[in-house]
Formats: sequence, structure tokens, C-alpha cells
Amino acid sequence: MAVAVLLMLVAVAALWESREFSAMGAIFPRTIGTALLVAGAVSLWRSLRGRAPMSRGIPRDGAMRSLLLVLVLVAWIAMLERVGFAVAGVVGFVALAAITEREPLTVARLARYLVVGVLVVIGFQLLFVQGLKVQLPPGTLFG
Repeated sequence: MAVAVLLMLVAVAALWESREFSAMGAIFPRTIGTALLVAGAVSLWRSLRGRAPMSRGIPRDGAMRSLLLVLVLVAWIAMLERVGFAVAGVVGFVALAAITEREPLTVARLARYLVVGVLVVIGFQLLFVQGLKVQLPPGTLFG
């Protein structure tokens, strides 16, 4: 229940602060704020009705996965300036997908992750650069 309330407070703060932004600049914080508010409200409602998932802790293999996820996110941030948003995004996406996959990894599955990662990164690149007019790091390694 505390996490739900925290999500809702963060959402309200994001929505409140977005009042000062330009119309285009407010799109992202308002979208995320609204999504967090809805997620927090659903979580709070489920918690109050007694249908919230029981917290059982992280299984043994889950601790290693969690550590790897954090390391991949840190590496992604570190790579952004050096290799650029596109390369760092695809590498990070594929790594995160591979880490969270519970089935055995196959070449076909990794290829699918790569294709989906490229499409997702291109979509976000277009959204930010063309739609929101936000410059993303091009990378110093390749250009």
C-alpha cells in the first residue's frame, strides 16, 4: 500500500510541476504522471480489497537477475554519450530482454530481441527528436 501511495504522490508532483512547462514540453511528464497515477490508484485499490500480490521476496536466481538489471542500466547510462542513444538503446534493450527471459536463450530469440530493440529505439528516437524536439546523444565514438 505504501508503494501505491508513493506512486500517486510522485504522479501528482509530476502533474503539478508540468503546469510550468510549454505545451510540447509538458507532454512527457503529463503522460508519465497520468500513467503513474492510474497505476498507483489500481495498486491501492487492489491492496485495500485484499487482492494485492503477496510479497515473497526475491528468489535466489532473482537476486542475480536484479543485480544484472541494475548493472545493465548503469552501463546504458555510461554508454549514452560515448556510443549514442541508438546503439546504447539497442544494446541495453537486448541485454535487458535476455536477462529477464526465463526460457533458454536461442539464436532466434536473440534475433527477435534485436529486431524489436531496433524498432523500439527508432520509435523513441523519432518521438523525441521529431515530435518533442529533444536532442538525444549522437555519440562521440562513431561521429
